[in-house]
Formats: sequence, structure tokens, C-alpha cells
Amino acid sequence: MNERRRPAPAITACRHPGHRLAAAVLAALTWAAPPALGAGTPEGRAALPELPASYEGELSGADGAPVRWHLDLLPSGRYRLRSDDGDTRLDDIGRWWSEPDTGRLALRGSRGTPFFFLPLEDGAGLRPLDAAGRPTGASHDERLQRLAQAAPIEPRLELTGMFRYLADAPTITLCADDGRLPVAMEADYRALEAAYLTARQPGEALLVSLEGSVATRPSPEAGQPPQPSLVVERFIAVWPRESCGTPLADSPLRGTYWKLVRLGDTPATTAEQQREPHLILASGEPRVAGSGDCNRVMGSFELDGDRLRFGQMAGTRMACPDGMAQEQDFLKALTRVERYRIRGSHLEMLNAAGAVVARFEAVALR
Repeated sequence: MNERRRPAPAITACRHPGHRLAAAVLAALTWAAPPALGAGTPEGRAALPELPASYEGELSGADGAPVRWHLDLLPSGRYRLRSDDGDTRLDDIGRWWSEPDTGRLALRGSRGTPFFFLPLEDGAGLRPLDAAGRPTGASHDERLQRLAQAAPIEPRLELTGMFRYLADAPTITLCADDGRLPVAMEADYRALEAAYLTARQPGEALLVSLEGSVATRPSPEAGQPPQPSLVVERFIAVWPRESCGTPLADSPLRGTYWKLVRLGDTPATTAEQQREPHLILASGEPRVAGSGDCNRVMGSFELDGDRLRFGQMAGTRMACPDGMAQEQDFLKALTRVERYRIRGSHLEMLNAAGAVVARFEAVALR
């Protein structure tokens, strides 16, 4: 991977006082499009056809059984993906870019794990590769074949994004692909709007999670073609202390200021005039320090691959009017940590059963 073409990890600035679509629609698929990652150079586009382009084929699954794949490459540097093994259908959206040094395509989206493909025959086919660049599948000659005409899917999946509502014009910027979409005022939209207006003033951004689909809806502007829109099928929650960060580049575990944003499924809070709960795992010695909200905390940790365990935590013994219960829950959660995973700017600590006990977001100190 040519890291120079990957975006650097984005981290939220800390301001806390303590620190199927018709041809007319295909043209609309470049919604709010920033430059495609790595696709603006001659080497990035040489082996690809005119976009958008759709690919289909059967690839071997983890158990060797065939899985039907459909992949849409959009000119905005985004993609839509569907895999179906006959029992389960999984959709995904995200960003793609071309690696100038290897010629392969890299895709990363809401599933977290990146996918790699090698363009064949001027983009007429895509061969799946593993992270080391080796062909995957039993025959090592599996491929997705380009369709004669682009046929983008309407993906349905769980999504997060920064939602805004202003003057009956709701929009969302999706975390998985940084695409900005209008939000259709149908299905479970009203529940989302109500939760937003409880937590934010109109026009302000708020991270939300939901089950939804990217579907074609009429444009609110007269004379304009239909456009991709987000349909909220089931509203889940709002997360006032969180942002999308940058899903394409993982922040390092050590040496990063990790702000606590959730304990289990409960949003973390910070009492007024108190230091926000956070942790910093030292880059040198296996030491950790931070705050529980009221008291400073410190201790040791053990790290082996994705295995993470904390030793006995010590700290100050102040009594604060607020935040004490959350602090105790935070410290108890650390005793149950067995593993961790990082997706972009977010760190999740998991217990032995694989459940998330605490979630953090990378923060830039000012």
C-alpha cells in the first residue's frame, strides 16, 4: 500500500475545557463528490473503464462454497457491494482507490475489513486478491466480470452518519463513504428527526445510527432527475459526543488520546468543570493514564496482537458531585477487557465474549 495516497488518520479536535437506476439517475451518483482517492492520476485510472461500472461473479467463500458478488465502482471514488451465499445477503458501501505501486484496487467501507482486486483486460474483469497481493479462491482464477451496462444496487444496511436538519431539508453525510445524501421524509424518519431536535439546534451536525437503504427518490428541485437518497427504515440512536472520524485510516492504539464515548450502549457524559473520561496508552513503557471524569487514573497494560488486558488501576480519591457512578462503571469495564479493535478513529474494547464494553474516539489536543 502506498501510504502517501492514503489519508492520514483524522481525529476530532478537543474543545473540552479540560484539554436500480435509470441513465438519468446514474449521472447523479457523483453526489457531493470529493476527488477519488488515488484515482486522479494516470496510473490510478489506466486499467479501469469509464465509470460507473458494475461487476458480477461467483467467488469462493471462507468455507469454499460459492458466494455471488455484485460490485459497483462509482466515479466519485465510492463503491456499492453486495454478497449473497444463498442464505445471507450482505451489502456494503465505502471508498475505493487505486494503488500506483501495485495497480490493484483497494476498497474499504462499513465492514471494516478492506478488499483488494486486480483489474484485468483494461477493466473488463477484477481478480480478488488477499492483503499480500496473492489471488484468492481455489482456482486462483476467480474474477468478477464487468456488465455491459452499469446497474447500481440500492444497498440496505446499518449505517452511521452526521445528520443535519434545516428548513425541511434533512441531509446526512455517511461515515462509510463520506457521501452526502438527502434524507427521505418517510418510513422511520420522524423518529430520527425528533431525537435530533432534542439533542441539537437546527443546522448542527449530530452522529446518528440507523438501518436504512440508499434508494432513488424524486429531487426536491423542480426539473431535476431523481437522485440517490437515504431512507431511514429503522432509527437506532444519536451519539452526541461522537463523529465519523476517518474510517479509511486507523489511528494507532498507543500514543493516542482516546476519549470515552460509550460504555456498552450507553453514551458517556462529562460533568461541568471536570476532565472528560479518557485514556492514553504510552508509546514506550506499557503504562496507561487518563481520567475517569472525576479522578485521574493510571496503571499498566499487557498487549499481544489484538489481545489487551489492563492491570490494577490506581488514581486520586476525590469525591465529585457528578460523574462518580460513570467513573466506577468505566473502571469496572476496564477489568473485563480482553481484546481491542480499531476502525478509523474509533477504538472498541471487547470482553471475552466479544461484546464491546467501551468505545473511544481519537482526539487532537489543543
